[in-house]
Amino acid sequence: MKKVILISFLLSILSAQGSITGSVHRADNDEPLLGVNVLVQNTFMGTTTDIDGQFTIDQLNPGEYTLVISMIGFKKYMERGIIVSDEISHIDIQLAQDVLSAPHVVVTASRQAQDVMELPVSMSVIGPRKIHDRAAVNLVEVMKFEPGISSVRGQLNIRGTSGYTLGVGDRSLLLIDGVPVLGSGAGNITWTMVPISEIEHVEIIRSGGSALYGSSALGGVVNILTKNAPTKAETRFRLKSGMYSEPKYKQWQWRSQPGLFNYLDLTHSRPIGKHSAWVRFHKAKSDGYKRQGWTDANNITGKVKFNFGERYNASLFANYYADKTALASQWKNSANPFSSPSGEEDDYTEGTKLHLNGFFNMILSDKTVIKLKGSMYDVWWQSHSATNDNGIDEQKGYGEILISTTLGQSTQITAGVVGQTAKIRARVYGDHSSLSMAAYIQAQQRIGKKLTLNTGARMETYFVDDEKLDESLAPQIALNFRMFDWLSFRSSVSSGFRVPAIAEMYTRTQLNIFKVEPNPDLIAERSQAGEVGMIVKLPGNKWISDMTMDVVAFKSTFDQLIVANPDDKGIIHFENLTDARITGLEVGASGALFNQMLLFSIAYTNLDPEEIDKQGNAIDTLAYRFRNTLVTTIGTRVWGVTASIDYRYMSRIERVKLFQENPFTGQDKRVPIHIWNAGLGSQIRGWDLQFRVENMFQYYYTELERNMGDERHFSLTIGKVF
Repeated sequence: MKKVILISFLLSILSAQGSITGSVHRADNDEPLLGVNVLVQNTFMGTTTDIDGQFTIDQLNPGEYTLVISMIGFKKYMERGIIVSDEISHIDIQLAQDVLSAPHVVVTASRQAQDVMELPVSMSVIGPRKIHDRAAVNLVEVMKFEPGISSVRGQLNIRGTSGYTLGVGDRSLLLIDGVPVLGSGAGNITWTMVPISEIEHVEIIRSGGSALYGSSALGGVVNILTKNAPTKAETRFRLKSGMYSEPKYKQWQWRSQPGLFNYLDLTHSRPIGKHSAWVRFHKAKSDGYKRQGWTDANNITGKVKFNFGERYNASLFANYYADKTALASQWKNSANPFSSPSGEEDDYTEGTKLHLNGFFNMILSDKTVIKLKGSMYDVWWQSHSATNDNGIDEQKGYGEILISTTLGQSTQITAGVVGQTAKIRARVYGDHSSLSMAAYIQAQQRIGKKLTLNTGARMETYFVDDEKLDESLAPQIALNFRMFDWLSFRSSVSSGFRVPAIAEMYTRTQLNIFKVEPNPDLIAERSQAGEVGMIVKLPGNKWISDMTMDVVAFKSTFDQLIVANPDDKGIIHFENLTDARITGLEVGASGALFNQMLLFSIAYTNLDPEEIDKQGNAIDTLAYRFRNTLVTTIGTRVWGVTASIDYRYMSRIERVKLFQENPFTGQDKRVPIHIWNAGLGSQIRGWDLQFRVENMFQYYYTELERNMGDERHFSLTIGKVF
């Protein structure tokens, strides 16, 4: 009898569950929208719309709910006061276009979906339109137009944390779909592996992320969210071809004909029952703008999204990259800045990289979800140089278990454990192994209707060759005060850390005149950071609309910063040489003018990067940092034609490490950087066409001593969806 009563009780609970169904259409022409995200606020329940714009969310307990409806290219919409009982609730929604095409809901800042106006830390979000309009093949070229972000010879700099470290010891963490891309023993990021044509959007934490993401996130986090396959099969084609200008000075010319480049992307995607998949082939072949600037690469990337009903889903991402790339150290001399030193004209590296990652999500209830994440990375490369024949064979593995739960209507807890292992066999480093283990927790507490408090910490232990190298705790506390729907304030304080990369500890190599010796006594870097900021979003009118402004002031201090330090004999050691302080201001603004015919964005960053002593007194300027950066874009979309002009200014680098400026001869002179780019695009009979010119005024500069910056180049990009 008791069993009968229990079964009857359970059935009554299940039968009491209700559903929300609905449709989402465009506001301007009433066409159904495919792939719109529909989330139940304060739960982990959600879905996306089908090809007819329809959606269904089942297994909801009786109560009152709010739906958050969002899609890139459209304004976010919230439907409040939906009453769910044992019957089906149906709503119809129309979304208005957003000309700025940026996501309104992000996941990286707190490892859960969050409105951009309620973020606890500073974040930049790059939508697919920014990538498309620049016809980019390297994501760094797009990120440099965001506040606080620059690069030196392709090495990403977020708020000046990295400077230039000879391509090792990157202080920014790269994620793909929330799973770390592990990188090599050098601790650097291989940006050429990123499938840029398949990016849904990019989220960049600019204020450091060690509290949630660990050692590699000392300076910030870049999370690339890739596309899911659409609900109908399609094939996408894109070809970018172009040429470099000849140097404007005849004595600099080093070849008889202009250098060419070609980048091909071919992607096929399709549904497979309830699941979906895409596969992409990428070919890159470039002569480069200088003698040792050529590359020849092939890349195959694929993603499978598994849907096992309302509560279970998984994803598998695979990326294989093989390349041959010229190996360059410096120019031949100032009279031949595009030529290579004698004997290095044929130096190159070749290698392969295999990256696999995946996750499995289990929604245990509308309040609790468990996520399992894993990845592996295998890299091999070999250099062919007149001064060395270094090589490396490396494998890395990563695993993570995350649980997130909502307590009541105001508190969300996220916690997880992480393990990462690596094994390296290399001539340049020797044979080594590493292991890291970490646990983290974060709590998000709503206080009233306007205030959100985020607290969290991460504890991580790191071993090299079975010996403990470091154990660090990284706490963080952050507040967001959303005064109005259009205005919010934020502030945060945090600690961070970064353990030295294997390359920084054990590298022994020589390239041209540069000789690097090992330093196994390196210890972890540590940082303390704080910031205050505000975001303003105004809908405006037909003359000025979609105005967004983000202003933030920040300060970071670093203990035992690892730098590449040449001695009196020119031998480079990585050393815990520097305590540092970086204070700064970032201002970003974007919007539309004249009935959305003219679009603009502008970002200004001011840094005061100082090397300091133990008492906090300034000693010198940190090397390889731009004190002032200004980037702006103005564009228009009229009658199916797009046009844009970009300008990028970086102030003169005040201090370098390798070759000092000679004030008498002018040798190794450093100058401010002024780069103008322009683009023109249109769609003709289903073909997407873009013409661009980069560095159109042929401005010459160096970011790294004796390495000339990009020469002017022209490109035509054509694309089509079949």
